[in-house]
Amino acid sequence: MVRRLISTAALVACAGVYAFAAAERVTFILTNGERQSGAVAFHGDQHENLINGYLNIATSDKDMTFPLAQVGIIDFAGGTPPATELAKLGSGQMLVLRDSSTHQGRFVNMIGGDTLIWDTGNGQRQQFAIRDVSRVYLNPQTARAVYNAPVNPSATGATPAPAGGTSVRVDARMAWNDTGIVVNAGERVVFNASGQIQFGQGAGQTSGPNGNPGERLSNYPDPTVPVGALIGRVGNGVPFGIGTQTQPLVMPSSGRLMLGVNDNEFSDNAGFFSVTVIKQ
Repeated sequence: MVRRLISTAALVACAGVYAFAAAERVTFILTNGERQSGAVAFHGDQHENLINGYLNIATSDKDMTFPLAQVGIIDFAGGTPPATELAKLGSGQMLVLRDSSTHQGRFVNMIGGDTLIWDTGNGQRQQFAIRDVSRVYLNPQTARAVYNAPVNPSATGATPAPAGGTSVRVDARMAWNDTGIVVNAGERVVFNASGQIQFGQGAGQTSGPNGNPGERLSNYPDPTVPVGALIGRVGNGVPFGIGTQTQPLVMPSSGRLMLGVNDNEFSDNAGFFSVTVIKQ
């Protein structure tokens, strides 16, 4: 998507050249694995990059804009992150400096093409020179998929699953994900879930496996659990909530086990849950 700036032709040309020449270089790694590179664009009186929920990249001839929810990693350093860095990924956002130090919190914005604003998680904000930043992980699950990194239970807070389970990736963009597992009525099944998804493109529209408690709707697949929660069903049966509970669930019927997220619109979703399924 190309952002069109409303100004005189001369001003646009001058501003575009300045932003492209002066700003730091960046690569946006999208939640679908696609990469887009350019300079950190900035516009408006505040010289902001994130505007109305969209991140911006400047190229030699145009700006490209991307919904924040569709950008998994903001990469300034390039290359493959070390395993020690990926092992620190939890369920939330993480900033990594070039000295290898990491900061948990929340990305706020980039200003002037050379400064990154970070929320430390307790309401305080820090400024970092972009030249000192390696990467910002907006969606840890995207990072694990892109770099083929395993989930670290101690970092995510998930309980390690017993051996012998089946690993399932539950894509938030699909109504139902086929686990390939056939269950029988009355059979006990253990689920171990971790990760974070986006169930919309707005600020705060994120969820772990237990869902976002701020919203429940009667037209969700399971209206008894919040939006974004991990849910399951057997065949075309009635959906049931799963979340992060690790107590065995009794299967209501026999058939193919399906997993999904509790939502009624999937086109604006991003990310996935990592789930281990163990039949007892």
